[in-house]
Amino acid sequence: MAQIAEAYIHFRPYSSGGRKAELLGKYAEKIAVQVASEIYGGDVLVHIEMEEGSLKTRMAVATIAALAIYGHVADYKGFKESIGEMCADAREFAVDVCGPFSRKAGVELGDIYRFERRLKTPGKLYRIASSLEKLERSVDELSPKAVQKELARLRGELDAAASDLTPRDIENVEKLLNRPKLPSPQKWPKPEPAKILVRREEDMELPFAMRDVRERALPSNRIVFQSTTQVPRQGRIRLRPPKADQSFLDD
Repeated sequence: MAQIAEAYIHFRPYSSGGRKAELLGKYAEKIAVQVASEIYGGDVLVHIEMEEGSLKTRMAVATIAALAIYGHVADYKGFKESIGEMCADAREFAVDVCGPFSRKAGVELGDIYRFERRLKTPGKLYRIASSLEKLERSVDELSPKAVQKELARLRGELDAAASDLTPRDIENVEKLLNRPKLPSPQKWPKPEPAKILVRREEDMELPFAMRDVRERALPSNRIVFQSTTQVPRQGRIRLRPPKADQSFLDD
């Protein structure tokens, strides 16, 4: 199950619990389902998780076949564009749920303690593709050892991303990452155990009910609301103009 978007919203200080948490959680579920339906056309899962105390809320979107949402991708250019669009949609999802949810909670946007637009699996794939392009441009200037070292690093990142993908998606991604001046992904060296990629905090987030059990054991992190909802397919993905600013793709 690949997570394709997540909004992380942290209110601090904030008092929640009981009926208040239930109502706020139900509203988060409603707005997240609505936004996911508009952006992805449905056929995805929406998961809401809220922790008590200084309220932490995660609204995540997941799907079994991440790449299938954007249709058939024939070549590398199409792959990069599709992943870029997925990253744009992930950011848009987070922004579109944050405003209404914060207003419902009675928190001004300027008073939000922490807000993250997590790009999840699309962000991982985009970083890999961007790094691969950079390596290909520099391959003639690097030693074979340096090239192999970078490919090993990318192997670690690709393996991390692959853990979220279906076998078919993995096969397609590896085909689409073939570059003229570089070995195919199947021939990339494996990273040394001591140098395996240390993933970002957002990438280490476990999906849905598998989140960090140790945190849940702490009283201050008690889960006060949790739900997973299947969003039925509504039709085509929402059409919108391309974004001029793509700097977020480096998040």
